[in-house]
Amino acid sequence: MTKSRGVGLLLLLIWFPFAAAAQSSPNAFETFKGLRGRWQIQSGGRTLPIEMSYDLASNGSIVTEQFGKELSVIYPDGDSLLMTHFCNSGNQPRLRLKQGGRSGVFEFEMFDITNLKDATLAHVEKIAYRVVDNQKMEVEILWKKGESQESEKYTLTRIPSGPA
Repeated sequence: MTKSRGVGLLLLLIWFPFAAAAQSSPNAFETFKGLRGRWQIQSGGRTLPIEMSYDLASNGSIVTEQFGKELSVIYPDGDSLLMTHFCNSGNQPRLRLKQGGRSGVFEFEMFDITNLKDATLAHVEKIAYRVVDNQKMEVEILWKKGESQESEKYTLTRIPSGPA
């Protein structure tokens, strides 16, 4: 079942120097660094009134993703690439990049979560990014609530930066 939560929760996420090679964490992190800038968000055939933005911080050691009032941070941890999502609902899922997979596709899977008062409450379980090209990407977020699951699908298009 697909459900758009609008400003809800995208996150994450996040990915790409474009023809992404093998899905190793160092290559994936470089890909996410390449997202720097502003992105228009479409869902369910309509353009959302907010933008997604990506930036580098902490001397280039993290990538931040701003979606409405939500923030996600992507960062290397040894041989892994992790993401912490600071959700509007007050919980913080931590996700790890799944190694391998198809070129240009980055799947983050939850391995733990903080501030989730009850495991039956809605929370992010998985976020997948697919790089279409250097101007477009697709994001799918899988939510879990109790035993049921639903997904949100977004298409992001890079907003050109103004004249230099």
